[in-house]
Parts: sequence; C-alpha cells; structure tokens
Amino acid sequence: MSILKLFMQIEGHRSIELIEVAEDAGPEAVLAAAAALGMAIEEAMVFAGEDEHPLHVDKPLHHQGVKDKHRVHVHSCKKINVVLHYADTPEVRHDFPPTATVNHVKRWYVHELKMPPVDASEHVLQITGTTDRPDPDVQIGALVSGCCELAFSLVPVKRVEG
Repeated sequence: MSILKLFMQIEGHRSIELIEVAEDAGPEAVLAAAAALGMAIEEAMVFAGEDEHPLHVDKPLHHQGVKDKHRVHVHSCKKINVVLHYADTPEVRHDFPPTATVNHVKRWYVHELKMPPVDASEHVLQITGTTDRPDPDVQIGALVSGCCELAFSLVPVKRVEG
C-alpha cells in the first residue's frame, strides 16, 4: 500500500499542512488529518486541486484523481459568494468553489470588467475594508471561516517612484 503526501489547506487557515494518507483511503482520512491538527470542521467536505465539486466520500482518493503531492482543501461551503468592487463600477457577485485561488478570482473579474491586461497587471485584490492583499496562489476558502461570503476590492499596486 502506497502513501500519499498531500498539501492540505483548511477553511480559515492560510497555512498549508503536509499530511500523509494511505493511497486507498477516502476523504475521511483527510478530515481525520485535519482533526489531528486541531482543525476539525463540522460538515466539512474535501476538495482536490481547484476542482469545483467535493470528493465523493465513498471512493478512494486515488480513484478520484488525487495523486502524491496534490493539493486538497477542507471546507464546509460548496461555494463562496464573492463580492467584487472596483472604483465607481457597480459591485459584482459571483460564486466560486473554496479551492479557487485569489489569482483565479482576479482573472475572472478583470475579464468581466474588460480591463486591458496592462491595467490588470497594475492591480491586486485586497480584502474589502482591510489592507490585506492575499498572495495570488491562496485558495479563497482559506480566507473565510464560518461563512460562505468574501468581499474583494480591486486596487492599484503601490508604486515606489524615485
């Protein structure tokens, strides 16, 4: 029996944990690993990679495409309702899976705004009402806990001119 080393991200936690589970284990092994780290979540689901749908509880991980060194995400929400703001434009809402990265959300939003690529490269997503600008590869499910909603503002990157 082979062991899978997986990179696990959990609802409300930006850190990435390295866990080991049996290759023929199901998602319950991932949930047990989260609990062992003191991060148990009620009614949690396990997602793989950036998949939109949670893994099936009755199938082994390797039968669902999970391989060694893959990324898994534990979350209680199937979708996160993201509210996006930019300058004076009306807010936009869109549902994303908790596995969507900040970069994925930004790409979607700048496409919706029809923002030229050069302008898009000069902007980042910031959690609305804060100065927090999560790294582009952070999964949005790691940014919320106990709710299924998140708000971002598209803001200019600060430039240093000398």
